[in-house]
Amino acid sequence: MTLPHRLSPLSRSASRPFSQRALTTPASPIRRLAPLAAAAQESGKRIIPLNIGQPDIIPPPKFAEGMRKALDCSPIVAYEHSQGSYSLRENWSAYINKSLGLTTTAENFLITMGASEALIFLFMVCADPGDEIIIFDPSYANYISFAAIVGVRLVPVPCDEADGFHLPSDEIIEQAISPRTRAIVVCNPNNPTGTVYSKSELTRLLSICEQHGLFLISDETYREFVYDGREPLSALMIDEGSDRVLVVDSLSKRFSLCGARVGTIITKNTEVIRLSMVIAQSRLAGPTLEQEAASYLLSSIDEQYLRDVVEQYHQRRGILFTAITESAGLPCRLPEGAFYTLVALPVVDAEHFCSFLLREFDEEGDTIFLAPADGFYIEPPRSRAYVRIAYVVDEERLRRGGELLGRGLAEYRVRYPEQWVQLP
Repeated sequence: MTLPHRLSPLSRSASRPFSQRALTTPASPIRRLAPLAAAAQESGKRIIPLNIGQPDIIPPPKFAEGMRKALDCSPIVAYEHSQGSYSLRENWSAYINKSLGLTTTAENFLITMGASEALIFLFMVCADPGDEIIIFDPSYANYISFAAIVGVRLVPVPCDEADGFHLPSDEIIEQAISPRTRAIVVCNPNNPTGTVYSKSELTRLLSICEQHGLFLISDETYREFVYDGREPLSALMIDEGSDRVLVVDSLSKRFSLCGARVGTIITKNTEVIRLSMVIAQSRLAGPTLEQEAASYLLSSIDEQYLRDVVEQYHQRRGILFTAITESAGLPCRLPEGAFYTLVALPVVDAEHFCSFLLREFDEEGDTIFLAPADGFYIEPPRSRAYVRIAYVVDEERLRRGGELLGRGLAEYRVRYPEQWVQLP
């Protein structure tokens, strides 16, 4: 059957059949070189993946045990509640209450498909198309995609590497506020810089939000991954009862469960939960089995598991730092948290160099996959070309990665002298 002409998706304009939303949403800088990596692997190269935050640490066995228990309980995998499994919300609440000294309840949670969906929901709840949300440059690259999808304009406030990418003064932040500003987003610990914002920095941000009637959206996906004596910090610990504080959390990195897609919104603002659930109902529900498995995990997790994981990343951080500074001969800032760092390269174009590593370079069949960092910026710095490196692989591959980075740069300088610059 032929559709009536008036229903044809191309009938409006043969020259522009697609939406501006689709055309202007940027490709992920973490994944956009994936076709080159696939081609390199097909040619026989062994790739060390330093581009993506995909942990290689084994998840707690309790998750798989919880999945089996969920399957044993019922042969039918039914829809879960749109707000999320009550048992998961209850156990997640108990988990953070115990670890952070909070007093949340299950009603303060709305379960989402990873932190990504939680952020999209909050962007939609807090802002209309054309409204503005402030972020700190550089930030997680997908914030840019989320904003493009929902029609929100992100306003960047630059953070300086010389200050460890910590927050600028209140005056600089407030200069970015306009009548259309609705929220400020902070990722703490930060992806991609590894910066950990202090309690005083979060207090300043919340004060600015309260003064200007804004929401503070705190992405705490990496909250436990802090080093050198720092303690995990949540924006809820600044003012747990504030209607302005909206926390995004996830099990993906904490327990190496990226593929389970289990995240949450946490807030004492009942209207935000209500409106987020209205949106959540349109996608029906999150995955039932994963929620049941996550609930069982959080109700029975051994605290030693996470302590061991944090210590392992702490050790990897040191190995990567040595590999970059000694093997590759590059300056590097020791990250304070998460499992990423930004590294400045002596090249004009980081993406050109990263593509070179996959297309043209190998040593004894080995090469590395890095993420060009321009995609983590709204306004990339003109003076430097950065890459983000994730230290989520084993120690041997981190050391090898540092060697390959140094040798790749040496070969690149010979092949592309016009692309070479001296670091400031």
